[in-house]
Amino acid sequence: MRSDVSATILHADLDAFYASVEQRDDPRLRGRPVIVGAGVVLAASYEAKASGIRTAMGGGLARGLCPEAIVVGPRMSAYAEASKAVYRVFEDTTPLVEGLSIDEAFLDVRGMERLAGPPAEIADRLRRRVLDEVGLPITVGIARTKFLAKVASGVAKPDGLLVVPPGGELGFLHPLPVERLWGVGAVTARKLHDAGIATVGEVARLGEPALVSLLGRGVGRHLHALSHNRDPRRVRVGRRRGSVGSQRALGRALR
Repeated sequence: MRSDVSATILHADLDAFYASVEQRDDPRLRGRPVIVGAGVVLAASYEAKASGIRTAMGGGLARGLCPEAIVVGPRMSAYAEASKAVYRVFEDTTPLVEGLSIDEAFLDVRGMERLAGPPAEIADRLRRRVLDEVGLPITVGIARTKFLAKVASGVAKPDGLLVVPPGGELGFLHPLPVERLWGVGAVTARKLHDAGIATVGEVARLGEPALVSLLGRGVGRHLHALSHNRDPRRVRVGRRRGSVGSQRALGRALR
């Protein structure tokens, strides 16, 4: 990647989306642990996540971890309306919007600096508008690649803004745990840990042939590229967002 290319890709991700909508609409829930979904956890507020509750966890286990949590049923129409309002802010910000799911999207703001300011200012305005107009916190990561912008938003959560500047990308990426690499699920992470590999930098230093030998051709080449922040994908306008209830992320975890 050319060193003169600016960091103009934003990954915008609403924080604990379903739970945040519930806390927005019911003041009694604010600042308290909230679980959306009784049988299976569809979403958990950050107060609930602090007790170890995670999405897709069984409801009984979740309530055991946090007995004081308030369990509410999902309100899909409310989430759909909130998502539409947030996407209106995205599309007011730039015409280059790629929806990933009901609560996250990539935005490309290249070429907008003269009219709208640098990417960090654009992202800051976007975050303030989503909070003021929709009442929800949102985190934004900014980088030169889609992969790294998504990693940055994950690191910046909750309710944060993080810019990974050109020239500082590998310094930011390499100390992170291997689980931050797109596509590393539980099985792949276990194989890497069993081989003594815990960080992205260790993946990068291992080299592609060794990764292919350990994980297979497709996964090995994929992780080697990402560990060096090689991701040529551009923001693709017009991709369909996932339906309500689908928390589709950047890609399925590789097994």
